Amino acid sequence: MARQAKRGASRKVMKTQRQPMVWRNLLQPIAIVLMLVAAIAGLSYTQQTPTLPILHVTVDGKFIHVDKKALVKAVTPYATGSFLSVNVASLREAGEALPWVKQIQVRRVWPDSLHLIVEEQVAVARWKDKWFVNTKGETFLSENNDIPKGLAILDGPESSHEVVVQRYRSMSGVLAKHKLVITHLEMDLRRAWSLTLNNEIKVVLGRAESEKRFERFIRVYQKELQKYKTHIAVMDMRYTNGLSVIWKQGQKPNFSGKV
Repeated sequence: MARQAKRGASRKVMKTQRQPMVWRNLLQPIAIVLMLVAAIAGLSYTQQTPTLPILHVTVDGKFIHVDKKALVKAVTPYATGSFLSVNVASLREAGEALPWVKQIQVRRVWPDSLHLIVEEQVAVARWKDKWFVNTKGETFLSENNDIPKGLAILDGPESSHEVVVQRYRSMSGVLAKHKLVITHLEMDLRRAWSLTLNNEIKVVLGRAESEKRFERFIRVYQKELQKYKTHIAVMDMRYTNGLSVIWKQGQKPNFSGKV
């Protein structure tokens, strides 16, 4: 009798194979970490004062009123630290605090220099007694005696300089066509306007419809009254459809009529 086969299947032991480590996936984050460490170390190194100190400060700009030596002296205490850690904001603030300095751009020049590009204020008129106003209507103060000649004097309530400068520039453009120049322009607390010209005539415009009154002054002056300019003291335009003329004392011409 044949030997009866044993019941059940024999159990075969399978050996599990270890998966190879994917080095490529590990190398990428390691490389990134190493690069970050190197960048931080490099930045820390360059920010150390002995590493890249500021050795030179150069200044560029068109100077008429700005004292270049005083400017360099004012910014030098702030030109300290390394090439990257120098406090540019403080340096710029110190320079812009000087008279006639409007704006300073600071550029780093590798490896040890700062280059300052200076923009000087351009005064279009004087504001009250001590101040000046630039083309944007901003006021600035000058402590020196180097005052540009021929500047008009503007006056008005507190914080009205931008409005007065804007009106001054618009009027000046019109008057220049007739060879007239404003020497004094004022807006009072009631916002009433008056101006004095280079021929010493004072023009009173008042508050209401001052622009239309100014246009009427130009028209009447050019057409009828220009030939009497040396005799006129005041032209009062505060009338609906006319004006009044105040003649200089003892200089009233032989004039009687309508204009």
